[in-house]
Amino acid sequence: MSIKITAVITVKPECRQELQEVFQALIPASRREAGNIRYDLHQDLQNENRFVFFENWRDQAAVDEHNASAHFQAFVDAIEGKTDVLDIIVMRDVSENSD
Repeated sequence: MSIKITAVITVKPECRQELQEVFQALIPASRREAGNIRYDLHQDLQNENRFVFFENWRDQAAVDEHNASAHFQAFVDAIEGKTDVLDIIVMRDVSENSD
C-alpha cells in the first residue's frame, strides 16, 4: 500500500526566499529515491508564505528511508526556527480503485 503525505509549511515572512530555495533543493534528491512515486511542491496563491508538499511513497519503509536520508535531515535542520506552522498529514487511499 502506498503512503501519501501532505506537508503544509507556513514560513516566517523574512525566511520565505531562503526556505523556498531549501524546498526546491529537496525535490530532485527526493524524486531520485527508489521508493518515491511523486514529490511535488506548491505555493498557496492566497498566502505566499504557505507551501505544500504532496508526496507519494511506495510503502512505509520508503518513507522511513526518506526521513533518514542526508538530504531530508539537512532540510529539517535548515527549517528549524524559520516556520510558523508545520502540519504533516499521512494518508492512505480509500477510494474505490485504490491500492
